[in-house]
Amino acid sequence: MILRFKLSILFLLCVWGLQAQHEDVLMTVGNADVTTSEFKYIYEKNNGTNADYSKKSLDEYLDLYKRFKLKVQKAKAMKLDTVPDLMRELDGYRKQLAASYLIDKEVTDQLIKELYERTKYDVKFSHIFVSAAENATEDVKKAAWQKIENFKKELKNGASFEELAKQSDDHSSSGKGGDMGYFTAKLPSGFYDLENALYNTEVGKISDIIKTKIGYHIIKVTDKRPARGMISVSHIMLTQGNKELADSLVFALRNGADFVELAKKYSIDKTSNKNGGKLATFGINSYDKAFEDASFALEKDGDISVPVFTRAGWHIIKRDNKVQRDSYETFLKKMKGQINTDSRFDKAKDALVEKIKSSTKFEEHPDVLESFTQKLNDDFNTYKWIPELSNPSATLVTIGDMAYSISDFADYTKKNTKIRLKYDVSKPKGEVVDELYKAYTTDKVLEFEEKSLPQKYPDFKALMREYEEGILLFEATRINVWDKANQDTVGLEKFYEMNKANYHWDEQANVLHYSIHTSDKSLAEKISDFASKKDWEKVNAKFNKKENVVTITESQFDKSSKQFENLPFALHAKTDMKYDDQLKAFTFDKVEKIVPQRQKSLAEARGYVVADYQDYLEKKWVAELEKEFPVHVHKEVLDKLTK
Repeated sequence: MILRFKLSILFLLCVWGLQAQHEDVLMTVGNADVTTSEFKYIYEKNNGTNADYSKKSLDEYLDLYKRFKLKVQKAKAMKLDTVPDLMRELDGYRKQLAASYLIDKEVTDQLIKELYERTKYDVKFSHIFVSAAENATEDVKKAAWQKIENFKKELKNGASFEELAKQSDDHSSSGKGGDMGYFTAKLPSGFYDLENALYNTEVGKISDIIKTKIGYHIIKVTDKRPARGMISVSHIMLTQGNKELADSLVFALRNGADFVELAKKYSIDKTSNKNGGKLATFGINSYDKAFEDASFALEKDGDISVPVFTRAGWHIIKRDNKVQRDSYETFLKKMKGQINTDSRFDKAKDALVEKIKSSTKFEEHPDVLESFTQKLNDDFNTYKWIPELSNPSATLVTIGDMAYSISDFADYTKKNTKIRLKYDVSKPKGEVVDELYKAYTTDKVLEFEEKSLPQKYPDFKALMREYEEGILLFEATRINVWDKANQDTVGLEKFYEMNKANYHWDEQANVLHYSIHTSDKSLAEKISDFASKKDWEKVNAKFNKKENVVTITESQFDKSSKQFENLPFALHAKTDMKYDDQLKAFTFDKVEKIVPQRQKSLAEARGYVVADYQDYLEKKWVAELEKEFPVHVHKEVLDKLTK
């Protein structure tokens, strides 16, 4: 039997190995293979909706990725993947990504999938309820537990659920045998266990005891139906004595009368009659049962109900719109931000930790923890606490092949002031240690599970590869291109001399903006006419003898500037004079001087020269890399990708 088992495992490993070996290799860079799956991942990620797999698109991106891979290969040849600082950065990213990825994939996404499936159904149930709030005393909680256990025993002995429900603390349902009507997921935070019982208990069956944030429940599921979802309706509401009017209005509506006009004229619902009786979109448990039943019974938009009686009066209901169920992708986006704040998240996370524990070699040493607890004094609740350990290397917990000592836990406890210092000395030390121990083991169990993520999730592996190669590429490019361009002054000067024709100041114009500070328009026109023919020095000498009637600001613009949309680019060109209300002055612009095109010095053009020099060095570097690491593209594999 053992031999057969070993042979089976060997066979599976061989099959897996063959499958791995047969994955298509799209390109070889040096001695490194780029598989089809790797290329598809990065191509689709970076091109988004433009990833059409056309020959042009694939060729362009393959060329980019080839250069990327050449630089990565060079970085590895430079042994940059062994530099401690870079490896610490990568390890930090891996831990951060793995922690969030594990929770997203194993907790958040699973909860949302579960919730999406549950929203397909409404569940009708009855319950027996015993009140015990979360902040109730221990005596109250014990008494409540005893009471609900007694109900459970009576049910096991054949007592009627409906009769026992009459003794329930929920007085709104006790008179109806505990009937709560239909509910649908998601239930509010603090009621996840009740929601689980609703959807996991068969129709006609009774659950075990359920604890929620308000107390204890035993439920009986009485029906399940396809979820009604959400609906929009309009209504005309009449008083209870107006059945005849309701009938006549229905008759009129079915013969072409305008619903909006009748609602405005007859409906006594002041919150909706002004807008034609339109109500906000709603789901189950929003209105009176009769009103909801009649609304959801309408088969298509525009259908009108018979008069429906509720405690509020008579209603004539028109279906406006039946809201379509969200796709899973839309639902996921809506719920992603909400689910992590719900109590179900903590429960699901705890369940994940327990699942990992059961699937690994998880061993605890409670005697080691107890010895640690006994040595604690009142300093434990302060920042000055220093752990006292008689045997620091004693193993506290083992997870798989990893052993964690009491010393490691003590360090964790010392740093975790959030838990340790939130209690004063009146809180038993053992309870605080238990809370810290739970947080510590949860962290370590999740850390252990994170190591398996690359095998379980190909996209996690791809993300890590992408980040690692990105770090290596950045560092290799910095050393071989960016730093060289900035530090190689001789090379930069030589490059500038060879390409100096590319760096010059374009032809520019010195523009004077005139402001004439007067309310006398004729004086302003006189100054404007004079300035058209004379330069600023003469204008200043003539009109600013006693006070500065005329002021200027000087600017320089090149030919392409928007400044010249209304001003000709020509010597002495001038705009028309106009009055500026804010400045309380007449203004105009004049081209005072044309500055011809001239060569930029290296100092003036340095930023542009460095950027161009970097491009030059990079192209030269890539050409050298192509010789050092030959690239071979497997055309037959590329052709398979082309659409």
